[in-house]
Amino acid sequence: MTPALIERLAAVPEAYVDARPWSLSPDGRALAFAWRRDGDWHVYLTDLYGAEPRRVESFDDACLCPLFSPDGAFLYFARDDRGTECYDVYRYTLADGTLVNLLPDTPELAPAPDFALSPDGRTLAVSVNHGQSQAAAVMPVDGGASGLRMLTDHWYNDWSPVFSPDGRLLAFASDTHGQDSAVFVATVDGTGLQAVGGEAMLQARDPAWSPDGRLLAFCGGPDQHEAIGLYDVAAGLTSWVWRGDGNAHAPAWSPDGRALAFVVDDGPENSLRHVDLASGAERAIDFGPGNHYRPGFTRDGAGVICTHSGPGGPTDLFLIDLASGDARRLTDSLPADLAGHHFVSGIPAVWTSRDRLAEVPGLFCAAPRPTGAGVVIIHGGPTWHHSNEWDPVRQALLDAGCHVVHPNYRGSDGYTRRWQLANRYLLGQGEAQDCAGAVDVLVAEGCDPARIAVTGRSHGGYLTMQMVTQFPELWACGVAGVPFFDHIDAQLDPAVRGDLVWWDVENCGDIHADRARLEYYSPINHLERVKAPLLILAAACDPRCPTRQIDTVVERVRAAGTPCEAMIYPDEGHEISSLEHRVDYERRTVEFILEHVGRR
Repeated sequence: MTPALIERLAAVPEAYVDARPWSLSPDGRALAFAWRRDGDWHVYLTDLYGAEPRRVESFDDACLCPLFSPDGAFLYFARDDRGTECYDVYRYTLADGTLVNLLPDTPELAPAPDFALSPDGRTLAVSVNHGQSQAAAVMPVDGGASGLRMLTDHWYNDWSPVFSPDGRLLAFASDTHGQDSAVFVATVDGTGLQAVGGEAMLQARDPAWSPDGRLLAFCGGPDQHEAIGLYDVAAGLTSWVWRGDGNAHAPAWSPDGRALAFVVDDGPENSLRHVDLASGAERAIDFGPGNHYRPGFTRDGAGVICTHSGPGGPTDLFLIDLASGDARRLTDSLPADLAGHHFVSGIPAVWTSRDRLAEVPGLFCAAPRPTGAGVVIIHGGPTWHHSNEWDPVRQALLDAGCHVVHPNYRGSDGYTRRWQLANRYLLGQGEAQDCAGAVDVLVAEGCDPARIAVTGRSHGGYLTMQMVTQFPELWACGVAGVPFFDHIDAQLDPAVRGDLVWWDVENCGDIHADRARLEYYSPINHLERVKAPLLILAAACDPRCPTRQIDTVVERVRAAGTPCEAMIYPDEGHEISSLEHRVDYERRTVEFILEHVGRR
């Protein structure tokens, strides 16, 4: 029996894009990267100039964020524990393949995966659980967690530390309040801490040290769109390299310190830019439709490495020659049997929200052979946005004749700062009105109002539950992936990590002062309104949206006379990343929707 299209698409390999997806060896020849080719995320090595990639570990868990040691003798990486997001840091000896776990049995620390290594190779910097939040910390490479030393003791969440070239300073981004962020610079000995912008704590993230250690490049600023700034650490002064109508992020320095590469988001697509710091000359170096991620220069400065995801191909690594503009593929993830498939590219769309208070941006994708069915797919985050890139569920539904629309609702990034903050303390309100309004796009494109489904993951799963409780008349069915149902329980469930409770307090509200509002906008309190058949997909080890309320939700929906199914994947976290479970998740999603909206 030939596998269904969704099973083939869901199994397609792809390169990682978040945090630190790749690392270049000190001599500039070897590239280490995270790739989902053998089931889950794993670490691979390849020669930058053509060798076949080889996997360096044999774990069943996801392995991410590779980093070469300064002397090139070792490769470090982070290993997840069954999706719990409690990472161990491993050191791999390139000469003989020896593996050493530097952070064994430390689930209470819940280290983030994108650790840093000091220039002398002796010290690790990590973001670890601080009880109420994540804190920047340092530890000797060979000393274990007993040598861990916190550099901060504040309410903020510290992320993505990077050492200065001389190893004396550590820069890191911090969530400060709501969705505000700052960049701090701490002395590694713990004697000093300063924020980019001084006491005003300029909105900033993605710090990157200049090769001489004098400047920090970052993205942020006081305007509606994120700019690229330079912070003089000694003088405490900020200047601006790039400002525009898009959101710039992920700055990277050329080896000589004379240029920056960075990404600029413009709604559902983005652009890769190069700026000469001496002349101010700027040019686009991107290629093809879709999104570019995490650029970085080759050691000789002649090229830029990045990941790219387009509607017609999964995320792969590319090397861009700056002289010619040619992009050379470093990984080739799309199987030959899918190379001739017709993949649909989306177009930007705008519609009026159901409360008539907003014009909502999004992405519309037209089925080549429409059947009159439609699907609203809602993104998670909520600080994220749907883009015109690789999406197996989208493409499988389009191939089956369903038009698809993706709302980038109030609270999405990629647009203005005002739009991103528009759902703070208003979760389940305007953002839900925006998602419901997406139905009007599908109807205008010829979809039968009785044959429209809704689905989403994480915050998108929560909003799917808002759709089927607030707007039960709109949907033929719903699929809620790794959702949460209850604003109160999200802050009380001991399975939820401290930094995630922090986010809820800062963006949803206080469970005591704001209890009435939080209860009213919790879908678990309105399950009797669900009329559309509902499928819930969740993960047993999920630290973000734990499963303890799922049985209650299923029972209550069924008690109201509506069909409801649930599947909880064992030994999986929020992403559901193993091959078997990932394929099953996406197959169930597509098949459940087609069962209820009608097949071709």
